[in-house]
Amino acid sequence: MSGVSATNGMRQNKIIGLILLLVPSFFFIFFSLLLFTEWDILVIKTTLIIIVGILMSVLIWMGYTMVTAPREK
Repeated sequence: MSGVSATNGMRQNKIIGLILLLVPSFFFIFFSLLLFTEWDILVIKTTLIIIVGILMSVLIWMGYTMVTAPREK
């Protein structure tokens, strides 16, 4: 019985791995093609806003965690 579930787990991991291989690859190709259209400035600005937003969110979360952490005794 455990051999069957291990095989299913391996198969599921391979499917997830294939998805993780294909989706970013297609996204990268699509993103690269968008950079050579009339949408290029909008794509760059949107990408920068997302990257800066994610980085600032991480820093905000770190600051909040440090401020609200209980004092050590």
